[in-house]
Amino acid sequence: MQPASGPHGRPPLFPAASWTDLASRGTVRATGGAAATFVDKFTTAAVGTLAPGDGTEGMFADVRGWVIALAAILRTDDGLLIDCDVAVAATLRDHLEHYHIREDVVLVDASGDERCVAIVGPGAARWLADRLGSDVPTGPLRHRSIHFGRTGAVVVAVDWFGADGFLVRVPANDLSALHDWFAAEGLPRGDAAALDALRIEQRFPLARDIPEKTLPQELDRTARAISFTKGCYLGQETVARIDALGHVNRTLVLVVVEGDDVPPAGAVVSCGGNDVGTFTSSCVSPRLGACGLAIVHRRGLEPEATLTVAGRAARIVSRDTSTEA
Repeated sequence: MQPASGPHGRPPLFPAASWTDLASRGTVRATGGAAATFVDKFTTAAVGTLAPGDGTEGMFADVRGWVIALAAILRTDDGLLIDCDVAVAATLRDHLEHYHIREDVVLVDASGDERCVAIVGPGAARWLADRLGSDVPTGPLRHRSIHFGRTGAVVVAVDWFGADGFLVRVPANDLSALHDWFAAEGLPRGDAAALDALRIEQRFPLARDIPEKTLPQELDRTARAISFTKGCYLGQETVARIDALGHVNRTLVLVVVEGDDVPPAGAVVSCGGNDVGTFTSSCVSPRLGACGLAIVHRRGLEPEATLTVAGRAARIVSRDTSTEA
């Protein structure tokens, strides 16, 4: 039975379970007895209280409060695995090392030594459970060490691509063996562009979606990535000041554009003849058609705002993509 098409006549991007190499992910590892308490001083997330197997989303900012990286921070038995965009992994490691003095922590950019694969689709959790049993993690950023055949891996539950999604992290030398195991088990390979479309639909930003001088609350991930009850951290003053103010002047949003042609990155979002944002990622969504991510000034977020992108009518949709903002 074929899955139903979306309102634009296109089939869903991932009708069942499939895997796709995820080249966008990098790795910074922090190991040692003080790893968690050290990193906790430099991220918006509450890291110090995480137990092994747990994880949280967090942002790392500079002293001015501008975002350096958005990351998934995973507590391991020997410290932390920081999953971030590969484009900022080295910068993040160097940023943390800059403040490292005598703490018992070793910081390594391990992006060249590890690889990441995504398993997504409405049947992804069931497919994994049928083969791996009860070891499949549940809940965003819960993770487990699991073997795929003879290949040891860390499996991380994520919601970056919709309800059912997992990252599978393996040593770089084991990537081809993992591919072979998927093939032997009948798991089809998905399309990288389709996976990126799911990411865009879910408003999960990559480094290219976070311009210089972006503030943490502008990424619209406050509820999952910012703790207002933890101890002091670098950039906290800016975060607290924005919280007291009650709003930011710009917000990352999903913009849908009339017609089928996808505006490229760099396309300008306009409101009443004024530029209010710029596309940083774009795709064709089965549910929404041509759309993309942009950090839009709040005057373009008003209910009465009339938006255009490259001269075509546009609108912003809320996280519930059936409801327009």
